[in-house]
Amino acid sequence: MKINTELNRREFLRITALAGGGLLVACGGGGSGGSQTADDNGGPGVGNGGEASTPAEEYDVGAFMRIDTDNQVTILVGAAEIGQGALTSLPMIVAEELDADWSKVRSELSPVAPRFNNPYYVGALQFTVASSVVRGYFEPQRKVGAAVRQMMVNAAAKRWNVNADSLRTESGMVIDEANGRSTSYGELASAAAQEPIPFNPRLKSPDDYRIIGKSKQRLDVNGKVDGSFQYGIDVDIPDMLTAIIVRPPRFGGQALNYDRNTVMAVPGVVDVITILGGVAIVAEDYWSATKGRQALQVNWAELLAGRTDSQAQRNEYGFKLNLPGVPLRIDGSTLLANTFAKEVISEDYYFPYQAHAAMEPLNVVIDYRGNSADIWTGTQSPTVDKIIASTILGLLPGQLNFHVMPAGGGFGRRGNLLADFVRDAALVAKVIQRPLKLIWSREDDMKGGFYRPAAMVRVSAGLNDAGEIISWSHRAITQDVTAALYTEELTDLLLDFKLPALTDLTDLENGMPYDIDNVLVDFHLTVKPNMPALWMRSVNKYTDVFAQETLIDKVAQQAAQDPYQFRRGMLTNKPRHRAVLDAVAQAANWGSPPSGQFQGIAIMGHWGSFVAQVVEVSVDSQRRLTVHRVVTAADCGTAINPDLVIAQLESAVIFALSSVLFGEIELVDGVVQQNNFDDYPVVRMYQAPEMETVLVNSGDNPGGVGELGVPCVGPALCNAIFAATGELITELPLKNLNFDIA
Repeated sequence: MKINTELNRREFLRITALAGGGLLVACGGGGSGGSQTADDNGGPGVGNGGEASTPAEEYDVGAFMRIDTDNQVTILVGAAEIGQGALTSLPMIVAEELDADWSKVRSELSPVAPRFNNPYYVGALQFTVASSVVRGYFEPQRKVGAAVRQMMVNAAAKRWNVNADSLRTESGMVIDEANGRSTSYGELASAAAQEPIPFNPRLKSPDDYRIIGKSKQRLDVNGKVDGSFQYGIDVDIPDMLTAIIVRPPRFGGQALNYDRNTVMAVPGVVDVITILGGVAIVAEDYWSATKGRQALQVNWAELLAGRTDSQAQRNEYGFKLNLPGVPLRIDGSTLLANTFAKEVISEDYYFPYQAHAAMEPLNVVIDYRGNSADIWTGTQSPTVDKIIASTILGLLPGQLNFHVMPAGGGFGRRGNLLADFVRDAALVAKVIQRPLKLIWSREDDMKGGFYRPAAMVRVSAGLNDAGEIISWSHRAITQDVTAALYTEELTDLLLDFKLPALTDLTDLENGMPYDIDNVLVDFHLTVKPNMPALWMRSVNKYTDVFAQETLIDKVAQQAAQDPYQFRRGMLTNKPRHRAVLDAVAQAANWGSPPSGQFQGIAIMGHWGSFVAQVVEVSVDSQRRLTVHRVVTAADCGTAINPDLVIAQLESAVIFALSSVLFGEIELVDGVVQQNNFDDYPVVRMYQAPEMETVLVNSGDNPGGVGELGVPCVGPALCNAIFAATGELITELPLKNLNFDIA
């Protein structure tokens, strides 16, 4: 593992002794750094009009860590907590290098401020998508912990008049073994704050880790168990109204006219407001708002509205599969290789739109007071949300106090660069100028939200006489959802006269790992302004890996080879891929499934991590499909908290199964046909398979985990069906193929 230990400009530290003892660390936290104060960085500091409502806001806005005299360490986390465990994993990284007493470490979500920006996005914004949290914050936060630990040691050495090199630290204590004495960080904190900040702190060897790599209980578990944990939808402030929005049946429609008096006659309704893309009903409570919505009759102007139709779009995409796309990867010459191939096997795949369907509905609480405002919401992109809300409300960043709340699931939906739900709340609040909670119901989001885009993929393999793959081509057609993500990065890199690779700009690179001399990957990106599409957990890997890994099984069958061994033979130069493939085959007892069951396997490397999965199924003569078991082997480099990694991988299995078995948003003439979980189901408990997860610790830098467990579930499952029935699955979801999901 290679780590640059030197603190750079972006990781500039500012350490302050607290009145009464203790110290406060303000730093980049891995972010954009600088030396801004509470007044100029837009956070919840003094003079922003909002009183502190959480302990985090009692701090200097740049504060990242606080050590109190009782040795309590509080660490502020700049990433969103959407169930993945950021409130635990990031403090573990700091505590490891600090050598803190883990039992005295607590964490909170940070304010929205540049110092907490994610380094993965060049420190440009707080953004929790693309499995980037641990990857982004790992190195900078280690260095901060190491720097503060060294200051503690230096303070103790000065107090005891000994050489600092003769001292060691452990569990929040500095220990002088030679003289049989020790003292706590809390006791040293004030003196340590006066020590020079080391800019090249020594980092631990992984062999010395006591916290990283250990399965620590989540720091937020108690509140989640006893119900005291506060999500965004739990926020309740005095005199608060409730707002819901009536949206047009088709995307891009606008309210032409409506009968305001009818709605205002509903008891509890306070106001009816036309906003961009809908009509807001504002009421004393959610029930009254709902009754008001039922009373509202709107005539919509839909001249410019979207008319996306799933079947028509599928036909369009099918036509484009025959046209060369924008090349993304060119190895050798697939055209020439196919000319000499004995046979070329090709399949076309189709994937419909899908909804994120996070468990906690989207919600925003906003208190706008004319010259200041407070906003509370669970979001993956608070920096952008805050900018857009400030713009709508006509406030300076320092006049807007943005409270990032834990969210009940995100899957990408809460990382919207258009800040749609925050935008709506700001538009209504600007008119009402009273505290209000805006709620997107499940139905609102299902019918009017953002979606994983529909896609078609054509994959072709050219075979020689020995049945070996000598050429591989992969053509994808989908909507653009990821290019905009890199706008900030692109700007920074342009300033440095460097251009990012096209693969980084599009996120379409499918990571095809096999040893094949001739490879062509190209794509068509469609633009549909009136059909909202957004990244969704694993983004394009969900479709691209499915096509790749199911065709591999078909080729293996053609060559009369075992699918596991066939893959293994093409991974000679990919040791980490091969390691997880071997690990999952061993854990699943590959080749010897229980009687009546069949196995499928798939593999992928992405986000700096590697995964292989085996799915075991049975299919009876009535096409009754039972998913019995899913075995996962993953190499995410260094697993900060193995239990959290396993939890994410296994939650991804359930997420992926829901998508593969049921996930479909269908549009007819621009109108979404699904409404709620009754017609957009997710896997129920009785349908959940037995799961087993094996971690392969390569000891490398941490890779991404949040999305890692999704893409291989579908192809492994469908390869198992292929083994059971001989039927190659080329479109999803399986419910549309007359399978009865047991």
